[in-house]
Amino acid sequence: MPQQSEPERERLLFDGRQCIGAEYRIGERLIEARAGRETLLCAGAVQSPQVLELSGIGQPARLRALGIEVRLALPGVGENYRDHYAPRLRWRVKNAITLKQRTHGVRLAWEVLRYAATRRGALSLAPGLACGFVRTRPELETPDFQYFFADASYGNAATRQLEREGGMTLSGFQQRPESRGSIHAQSADPAVPPVILPNILSEEIDRQCVVAGLKIARRIVENPAMDRYRAFELIPGKEVQSDDEWLDFARRDGVTSFHPMGTCRMGRDPLAVTDDELNVRGIGGLRVIDASIMPTMVSGNINAAVLMIGEKGAAMVAAAQRNAAPIAVAS
Repeated sequence: MPQQSEPERERLLFDGRQCIGAEYRIGERLIEARAGRETLLCAGAVQSPQVLELSGIGQPARLRALGIEVRLALPGVGENYRDHYAPRLRWRVKNAITLKQRTHGVRLAWEVLRYAATRRGALSLAPGLACGFVRTRPELETPDFQYFFADASYGNAATRQLEREGGMTLSGFQQRPESRGSIHAQSADPAVPPVILPNILSEEIDRQCVVAGLKIARRIVENPAMDRYRAFELIPGKEVQSDDEWLDFARRDGVTSFHPMGTCRMGRDPLAVTDDELNVRGIGGLRVIDASIMPTMVSGNINAAVLMIGEKGAAMVAAAQRNAAPIAVAS
C-alpha cells in the first residue's frame, strides 16, 4: 500500500526561537501569513494550547508521541483548565405561563412576529432571566455560589429542547473552583479536536460547595412564597437528601457553563506559559491574548474578564510597537 502523506497542519511559523507568523487554511488552500513585528494567538482556552502543541511548544513526551518535533519544552501548555460546572434543579409549574407555552403553536408565530417588529418577547430572552449569589458557608466574606433562574425546563441542557410540559429551572455553579483539568492535542492533524479532561469535582472543597449550593437552591424554591407556582420537584426529586446523593446527582446532571480558561496561564513559575506581558515564555514575537492566560477563575461569568484581557493585551502590543525600532523597508 502507498504510504499516506503526513497531514498538513496549521501551526505557528518560526525562525529559531522567534515566531514570524502563522500557517492557516481557508477551504483547501493552505496560507502563510508573515508577521511584521508580533504574532498574536487568540484561539481561546480550548484551541490556543492545541495550536502551541501543533507548533512544537508543550510537554516533550506528549509532542513526540504525536510525531511533532519539539521546539520548546513548556510543561504548562494545556494544563490548569477550569470551568464553571452547573447542575440544574427543575420543577413543574402551576398557575403561570412559562416559556414552553409562549413558544408553542400559534403563540410561537406571534412571538416570531413580535421579535421581528420590536426585538422583544420570548425570542429575545437570555437562558437565565434572574441570577443571585450566596455564601455556602457563614465564615466566607464573599459569595461562592451563583444561581441562574429560568421559567423553562430542559430534558437535555446540551440541546436546550424544552420539555413537553411547562417548568422552571434553578441552576448554579461554584464561583471559584479549585479542580483543574487539561486540554491537549490528540493528533498532529489540526482538524482533530483536542482532548478535554475537565476533572470536575476532583477537589473536596468543590464537592462541598456544590452540594451546599444545591441544597440552598431547593430551599429557595420550597419557600412558601413559591407555593402558588411550584407544582412538584421534577429533578432530582425528593428522594435525593443525603450529601452523597446530592453529589451523585451533581456528577450526572451538571453541564459546562462555557467558561473555559487557564490553559496557557500567566505567571513566573515553571508551569506558567505566558509572562505578565502575555508573551509566550522562551519564544520571541508571540503573545497569547485570550481566556487561556487567566491563572485562576474569576468569581462569575468570564465575558467581562476576557474583554478586559483583550483591551489590556492590545494596549501592551501598542506600547511595545511605540517603543520598537522602525522596520527597515527595502526601496
